[in-house]
Amino acid sequence: MNMKKLLIVLSLIAFALSMNAQGFAFGVKGGLTMGFQKWNGYERSVLPRYNGSIYLETVPAEKRFSLFGELGYHIKGSRVKSFFREINTNQISRRNIDTEFRNVSLVFGGKSAYPISVNNTKLYYMFGIRGDYNVLYDGDFNLPFNDEDVNKFTYGFSVGGGVEIPFSRLIGMTVEAQLSPDVRAQVYYPAGKYNYTTSTGNLIPVGETRVINMAFEITVGFRFLRVVEYIEE
Repeated sequence: MNMKKLLIVLSLIAFALSMNAQGFAFGVKGGLTMGFQKWNGYERSVLPRYNGSIYLETVPAEKRFSLFGELGYHIKGSRVKSFFREINTNQISRRNIDTEFRNVSLVFGGKSAYPISVNNTKLYYMFGIRGDYNVLYDGDFNLPFNDEDVNKFTYGFSVGGGVEIPFSRLIGMTVEAQLSPDVRAQVYYPAGKYNYTTSTGNLIPVGETRVINMAFEITVGFRFLRVVEYIEE
């Protein structure tokens, strides 16, 4: 699925969201992504990267609950902190080995907001079902997997919350924190498919490997409101 198809899907969601609503809000947001991965259940170090999204949500006439759709770009992955001894010296160098997956995400879910002050600032929480499509993966060392071991499509859910701060009736900003764990592994290969070669030339088979993403993100964004007003004649 390419970007054009994803935009078509988001447009269809936008149409569905706008039905039977007082109006809708749309906006952009972006910020810091802290990537986590489990390699066969073993947690690696956090990988700091970035994210960006566009979104659209309903504005219900009375209720606090709304629906939203979101299309975003997220760099997920993990880091290994390794030490290397330089040849013919006693100096030890430290190096970060990063593995990252550049994914396009589509989220559809619900949101509930609660006013906290007279100027209409609101706290909210949200939950969504998410699908990811991997457009590129990268690692700065010889990873023990090939393209065929990377699942292009993964899925999971996203849960989070934040605050809506209005600048005017139709324009505001958001500050949000979101946790997005995957259910399907980003990488999978069975035991014995790959081997490590030792310094003595012996082959050591690699066990079954599952690499599962989880991301914690903090974003700041702008929110624009469009209200539909019905006039009775």
